[in-house]
Amino acid sequence: MTERSEEPPPDTGVLDALQVYRAAETAMRRRTGAAMGIGENDFLALRLILDNAAAGRRTSAKDVSVYVGVSSASTTALIDRLVRGGYIERRTNEADRRSVDLVPTRAAFGETGPLKIVQDQIAAEAAELSEEEARTVTRFLTKMRRTVDGIAAERHANRPERP
Repeated sequence: MTERSEEPPPDTGVLDALQVYRAAETAMRRRTGAAMGIGENDFLALRLILDNAAAGRRTSAKDVSVYVGVSSASTTALIDRLVRGGYIERRTNEADRRSVDLVPTRAAFGETGPLKIVQDQIAAEAAELSEEEARTVTRFLTKMRRTVDGIAAERHANRPERP
């Protein structure tokens, strides 16, 4: 593995720095998932479930399927792995007893373990930003998320129908 400098050269620009960050984050997710005994798609699904729980939103198997971009059969296997690993539970939705919500367990939030270590290290770096820097970065990343979400939604909407 080659060493990367702390910061990209100033002439590479924001988008190059973002691409380098995304590659590093993907590698970190793979390492963290491996340490937790789950794959990258499982890790993405768990992140969705945790984020939704933190925001007070429910997560269904369909939500996971759409977010991760896998078939319903693959989603079922993914959810089964997260349940077996003790990271999530299936709970009957109280409002609609026919549907099932995916709920993170205490192990998913964990006081220790690979996910907690990653969260703590990233939070420590973010805490070093000034208030103004944090607002700027947050604004930029929010715009990027909206952009990529829109691209994915547009691509999905324009996909030819299958016979």
